[in-house]
Amino acid sequence: MILQFKRHLQRNAPDDGTGPAIEKKMQQIKQLRRDAVIKTAGSIMLIAVTFTLVFGITYAPTNDMYPAVHKGDMIIYFRPGRIVTTDVVIYEAPDGSRQIGRVEGTEGETVGKNDDGLLTINGNFQPVQERTGLYEETFAGSKEISGEIGSGEYLILGDHREEAEDSRSFGLIHRKAIKGKVFTIIRRRPL
Repeated sequence: MILQFKRHLQRNAPDDGTGPAIEKKMQQIKQLRRDAVIKTAGSIMLIAVTFTLVFGITYAPTNDMYPAVHKGDMIIYFRPGRIVTTDVVIYEAPDGSRQIGRVEGTEGETVGKNDDGLLTINGNFQPVQERTGLYEETFAGSKEISGEIGSGEYLILGDHREEAEDSRSFGLIHRKAIKGKVFTIIRRRPL
């Protein structure tokens, strides 16, 4: 009975700034705050999930892909379904380091070396890129790679062949070690 009387007084009270109008506005403000917090939290979770499952961000650890990618450049990559020759990828090397390189050989291709120690893929030498300043010749390296590339394995080489640590140092790279394809590069310039 007392509660009903209280409601009757609130409904019939004059609006002098302390009545139901103020209460209603306070409730609207609380609701707006709740909505803002929920939307902000949802947006943060969406961004976190997107950059965990779809995209990734890392820094170029070395100059292995010079001049396209410089050491320290920020790299945004996405997790692909299919990897093909010439894709630039981020991968984890067998020693645990994160590397960047270009896929030069995929399943079914044959890797070897000639008598001069130059790397061959399907019996062909890697093309000479003197004009662009990338590399003159591709030596086979310290890791003995020869034969057909198996399922789920990739031959990955850096564009800066003279100094790059890549499949010639680590061997063939397994699919599960590839983190993703490079989507974009944000160049870090010294001040």
